[in-house]
Order: sequence, then C-alpha cells, then structure tokens
Amino acid sequence: MRAGGLALGIRNPVGRVLRFLKRGDWPLIPVTALILLAGLIMQWSIAGAEALPSGHMIRMAAVGVFAAAAATVSVRRWRALAWPFYLACVAGLVYVLVAGDSTNHSNRWVRLGDSFKLQPSEFLKIALLLLLAKLFADRPRPRGMGDLLLPLSLCALPAFLILLEPDLGTALTTAPTFFAMAWLAGTPWKSLRWFILLPLLLAPFAFWSIKDYQRERIVTWWKQDNLSEEEIADAGYHLWHAKLAIGEGGLTGQGWGKGPENRLDRLPERHNDFIFPVVAEEFGFLGAVGFLFLYSLLPILAWTRAMRYRDPFTRLVVAGIGVHFAVHLVVNAGVSCGVWPTTGLPLLMVSWGGSSMAVSGMALGLALAVGAAPAPMFSRRAFED
Repeated sequence: MRAGGLALGIRNPVGRVLRFLKRGDWPLIPVTALILLAGLIMQWSIAGAEALPSGHMIRMAAVGVFAAAAATVSVRRWRALAWPFYLACVAGLVYVLVAGDSTNHSNRWVRLGDSFKLQPSEFLKIALLLLLAKLFADRPRPRGMGDLLLPLSLCALPAFLILLEPDLGTALTTAPTFFAMAWLAGTPWKSLRWFILLPLLLAPFAFWSIKDYQRERIVTWWKQDNLSEEEIADAGYHLWHAKLAIGEGGLTGQGWGKGPENRLDRLPERHNDFIFPVVAEEFGFLGAVGFLFLYSLLPILAWTRAMRYRDPFTRLVVAGIGVHFAVHLVVNAGVSCGVWPTTGLPLLMVSWGGSSMAVSGMALGLALAVGAAPAPMFSRRAFED
C-alpha cells in the first residue's frame, strides 16, 4: 500500500514539482538567465538602441518553453526515445536535401508556414548525444576500435548528410561529441588516439575534396596576418573585420551600441556567427573575458553535476550537454579570434537562431529532468570504476 501511494505521489503533478525543486540542477538556471540577458543586450545593440529586438525575445522565450517541456519528460522516457529521436532527425536531414528550404545556396531548413523554419541538424545534436549515451551505457565498457564502430557509424551518417547541405561547421561538431562521449564512457586512450591521428593523416586529401570557398577560407586563415587587399575584400573579409572589431575594443571597449564595426555594418553575420567580436568591441578585453567566464560556467556546472551520478546513462547525458555548450563556445569564439578557420557555428542562446534556441532549451530541460530523477537508474555498469 505504501509503495502504491508512493507511485501515485510521483505521478502527481504537485509531487513532480516538489521533486524538481528538491533535486533539480537549479544552478544551471541563473547562469542560463544571465547568458540570455547578455545575448539580448548584444542583439539590442546590433539592432540599434532605438529598436527593441522583439524577434530575439520570442526566441529567448522558446528556450524557456522547450526547457520546461523537456524537463517534464522522465529520464527513463528520454532513454527510450533515443533511437526514435535519432531516426526522426536523420529523416529530417534527408528531407532538407530533397525538398528543404534553400537559403544562401544551402538546404538546411524545413519551412513551417510563412514565418517559421526548422533546422533538423540542430536537433540532431541532442539526438546524437542521447543515442551515444544509451549505446555506451547499455554495452560493456569499450576496449578497442571494434567496440566503437557502431557509435562511429551513427555519427558519420548524419555528418555526411549535413556536409551535403552544405554545413561544414555543424558537421564537424559530431567529431568532438563522439570523442568526448567515448572518452567519458571509459574508452582507453590507445584506441581514442587513432581518432586524432587518422584525421590529421587524411587532412591533405580532405582539403582537396571540399568546396572551393571552404578551401579559400582555410588558406586565408593560414596566412591571416599577411593578406592582400584582394583577399581582405573577399575570402578574408569576415576574419579581418572580426579581428579588427576585437582590437578596437581595447581594455574597456567603445561602449554599448558605439562599436564602429557594429554601427557601420562592416562586420558580417554579427547577429549570429560573429557576435563575439561585437562583445569585445563594445565592452573591451575585460568585458569579453567576463562574458567568456560566465558562459564557461554552463559546461563546468554540467560536468561537475554529472559526477554525482553513478548510472552511466545519466552521467553521460549531463556531461554530454556540457560538451555541447563547450564546443559551440570554443569554436565560435575561436573563429572570431582567428584560432580556427572561418566556419558558421552560432553561440548558443546569444546568437540569432530559432532552432538553436529551441535545442538549447531542450538540452537544459533534459539536464533538469535527469537531475530531478526520483532515484538513480542503476545499470550493470553503475558501480564500475
């Protein structure tokens, strides 16, 4: 009778709310709120101080809606949905290649009505994370390359489809996700090192197989300090103006809404892939460092909270969410500073983008759902070292 009462209490909405309040990973919420506020401030500056970015505010609301929806789904159900979610995202990737909405010579979106577009590759990031966590949790600890063939294939398939859109930046995010999840699952370094050495060995062949504009970006990045005027006006335009904006910020910045690269519209994609240079230009080195510190708290919190869980699936999901945000931060800020070749990858919850906002909310809601689980989901590997 007592067990039945407990089961009813868990299913009761009030009990579910109380469980969230007691066990949820709530430190993620204030950090997320501050990041969203920083994004609103920057989008407002880009739009002009007199023009409130209402479109971005709607996208901010999507973070909360998707987070709340994802948090109400139990971690057991998320585990059961791993395969269906992954297959649905792969089907979406196939659809955009056949009948997707084309923008700037890329087929990446499914149009939903006149005002909304859905990007399946963004949702694939969470689907892949869930499926990798399930695979690594359900099988014995990987010992060699043979144990990684299935997870690797499940990463390679959507990566190939995303490359065909083409979207090199998003496709490349599957590599660190796979590597991090395999490492967190306990794969020995002697096996993982091949996933670093092989890409390096194949890099020369890959260089000549990519599109011409992508190859030009790599060449421009390689000699970014010695560009001709023609290169600055062409393939090096984004990188040159991004670094110029960062340099103009100095120590304390030009002031909110006063950055010349921003105000004079000389920095392309400053609302999306190149929003970090606007932060540095208007708030300077100190503001940029403070922003990076704030954003880095999100993956750090996820990783530290993941260490609480003994169940492999739970631990891998939460840690994988940290990897998800860390990869976007490192790539986005690194591209702006010239650390990586120019590629398009948004800064989650700061850049403009409805699908990326929705996926960010889903990731945070998933972390809350795992944190609010009523009891550890012990598996056969729960007590392995």
